Amino acid sequence: MNEVNVKLLNVILLLSFAVAQQAFAESPAGVVREANKLYRQGQFKEAVDGYDRALQEAPEAIEPRFNKADGYFRLDDLQQAIDLYKAVAAQSRDMQLVAKAKYNLGNSMFEQGVKLAQTDSQKAIESMKSAIGSWRQSLDIDPANEKAAKNIEVARLSIKDILEQIEKQKQQQEQQQQQQKQNQEDLKQLLEQQKALADKTEQAKQQPSPDFNEIAKEQSELKDRTEQMKQELQKQADANKPGQQAAEHLKDATENQKDAKEKLDKSDAQAAKKSQDKAAQDIVKALKSLSEKKEQNQQQQAQQQPNQPQEPNEVPQQQPQEQAEAPDSTAQEILDREQRQKQERQLMQSPAFQKVDKDW
Repeated sequence: MNEVNVKLLNVILLLSFAVAQQAFAESPAGVVREANKLYRQGQFKEAVDGYDRALQEAPEAIEPRFNKADGYFRLDDLQQAIDLYKAVAAQSRDMQLVAKAKYNLGNSMFEQGVKLAQTDSQKAIESMKSAIGSWRQSLDIDPANEKAAKNIEVARLSIKDILEQIEKQKQQQEQQQQQQKQNQEDLKQLLEQQKALADKTEQAKQQPSPDFNEIAKEQSELKDRTEQMKQELQKQADANKPGQQAAEHLKDATENQKDAKEKLDKSDAQAAKKSQDKAAQDIVKALKSLSEKKEQNQQQQAQQQPNQPQEPNEVPQQQPQEQAEAPDSTAQEILDREQRQKQERQLMQSPAFQKVDKDW
């Protein structure tokens, strides 16, 4: 073979190799490999898009679907991750992949439960129980998965903590309801006594020589009891809540009671009666405020983290390929991460520090 033919053959071989490389890069396996690189670089959205392209070329492929679920987990789109892990576990014939999918499914459900714990305790418990079931299924396939076993214990403790918190809240609500009922009874007594004094004043002014001294004394004592009730409500009430509103109404009541006492001292029965009636109206308003709080309470009534998901799989090929690192969190890590995020949210909601100009 002459030199020209040899060169021509080399060119043909190089072109064939380049075409083969391009064909591999455009194959589902090549697309998955590139997506895994993006995943390892933290570009999870772009990685998910890559897995989607691979699935368009090979809709029945299981591994890109599993890797896509990992991407959604990293993006905190837990429901998407849950749906995909379930699909992988149901469709794959590779039991090792099924075990990974079950494990990651448990992590996703657990994290979902952690997030729900602040708003819906019952759903949080249901989600964590589902996570335990998924980890148990993973252990049935891979008994050596220590992380899954540890996660189950962490989830059980988390459920126990939520149940204890629910019980604590229930006891607090019961105590508040009892206190509120007592407050309403005390206000009713104040109202009855105030009305009775107003009747006494009305009756006394019909007498030829009325004596208002005794009524004035009783009115002063009732004002003191109303003031004491107001202070009790202020201790119990949260700002801008019905209990605080009730306390404000009682403040108005004490002012009218004080005015009534002063009018009685001056034997001005008509003006005293008018102030007594206003005080009674203020006490009625306080009662209504507490009733609103009761209705609100009735409407309100009507940790540690799992191990991270396992890493993305490559589409099976003739030659071994590298695997992208997947979320391999533990239940304890999920709990810790959620706690950190909660603290960060609280810091962001608190008043920010004002920047000052440098003085140098």
